[in-house]
Parts: sequence; structure tokens; C-alpha cells
Amino acid sequence: MRSLRSPRPLTGAALCAAALALAAPAASAGDFGEVEASPQPARAGSSVSLTTRDCGHSRSATVDAGALGGGTATLRPGGDGGALVGEFHVRPDTRPGNYGIAGTCADGKDLTGTVSAGTVGAQGRPMPRGAVRTGVGPTAEGADATEILAGTGLMLAAAAGGTWVLRRRHGGGWSGRRPG
Repeated sequence: MRSLRSPRPLTGAALCAAALALAAPAASAGDFGEVEASPQPARAGSSVSLTTRDCGHSRSATVDAGALGGGTATLRPGGDGGALVGEFHVRPDTRPGNYGIAGTCADGKDLTGTVSAGTVGAQGRPMPRGAVRTGVGPTAEGADATEILAGTGLMLAAAAGGTWVLRRRHGGGWSGRRPG
């Protein structure tokens, strides 16, 4: 006699395939243009120039730089090769990191980009990155020889103690047999 299988796995697979097939055209339809920002990284409190060549024949674009405190920047013709250019100011208290910016060309095409914000110290040199030695936790430089030796010693002591306990439970050997 032939057993009947449940149609649920087949139905689920068919529904997944149909959903993927329907989503594929939508995924490729959203071609995004790119907005380039310079300088990279941008300093807190400085100006950032934006450039795009992806607006085709559009004469303007707007870019939202609110994440960096720049509000909305308008890009106008002014670059070589039909590029649209504009600028915004980075808020002075902006924390270092990567920030997404997004905009729209006058013809409706979407634009995206990234602005890296960093901090700059005296004489225009980048501020140092990494951990500060506070006496607690790991640091960017790694452990020194004393810490490595202390950790190794603790590991060996734990291994020796565990071996001693196991040997004692098994009655003097690893075989598990009691002397008799």
C-alpha cells in the first residue's frame, strides 16, 4: 500500500519560489545612484563636498545629511562632465563613524552615499585610536609578558588540579578499575 505524504512541504516550497520570482524584478528596479563625499574622513565642524554624476539630465538633486547635522543639501550643476555638486557642514559634536546619506535627483532617481566622520587633533593629524590603559580589561596593545605568564600559570594549575581530582576518583589510574 502506498503511503500518502503531506502536501505541506511541497506547498511551502512552491510559495517560497513564487515569492522570490515576484521579488526579483522589484529588487533590480531600484537602481540607486551614488553620492561621493570629500574629504573622507570628514572632520567634525568642517564642510563636506558632495558630487554625483548619476542624475542623468537632471539639473538638481537634494541630499539629506541630517545624521551629521547638515540638514538638506542641494546639488546643482557645477562639476565637470555634467556632475552635480553641493556641500554641507558637519555638526561640531559629531562622533566618529560612518554615516549614511540619501537623496533624490530631480527626475526621481534615488541616491545613496556614506560619509566617514573622524576627529582631527592639533596640527591636522588624526587623533589616536585604540584603548586606553586603565588597568581593567584588554587593551589595543595586547598583554605584556607578566600577564601572559600569570595566565599560563593559572591554566597549568587548573589542569594539574583537574588531573589530580580525576585520578583520585578513578582509584589511582585511568583504567577505572579498583585495585583489588
